[in-house]
Amino acid sequence: MDILSLLIRTQDYIGYLGPFLLLGSTLILLKNKGTLLTIYVVGYIINIIITMILKSIIKQPRPSEDIHIFNASMANGKRISFDVYGMPSGHSSSVFYSTAFIFFALNNPIITIYYLIIAINTGYQRVKYKNHTILQVICGAISGIIIGYSAYLFGTKKLTGILKYKKDDNAPI
Repeated sequence: MDILSLLIRTQDYIGYLGPFLLLGSTLILLKNKGTLLTIYVVGYIINIIITMILKSIIKQPRPSEDIHIFNASMANGKRISFDVYGMPSGHSSSVFYSTAFIFFALNNPIITIYYLIIAINTGYQRVKYKNHTILQVICGAISGIIIGYSAYLFGTKKLTGILKYKKDDNAPI
């Protein structure tokens, strides 16, 4: 195996594992920021649930599916998982959720560029292997960004508004 094919395989694996790489990176980066970490994890789960709901509502097949085989399988109950559908891309939604959240949470251009490279590579990998169309990847990215920004906004604006002033108890400092 030559060096070029090794680099391409590595790039493909990074794209395929993009959601897990960014999830792990975010958990490490936010480990000392308890509230942001909690909001990120809850938002990540909500992002996955919303993606599954959208897939089951839209029901657009993946590009590699022969539409006749797909319809026959669905009619005969051969497929029951939301994952047979391609719209929106779950990988794309997850990586762009993490990218948006970390962009707003840390406001660090170097970390954001690292996240963007992995997110774009993940989208590219999904299209390259015909797991999704370009439109499915773009829609996944848009939903991930919206949910990531919303989770960050909720965590920083709404939760701080819930906190109440506590009278000083004169405890020693």
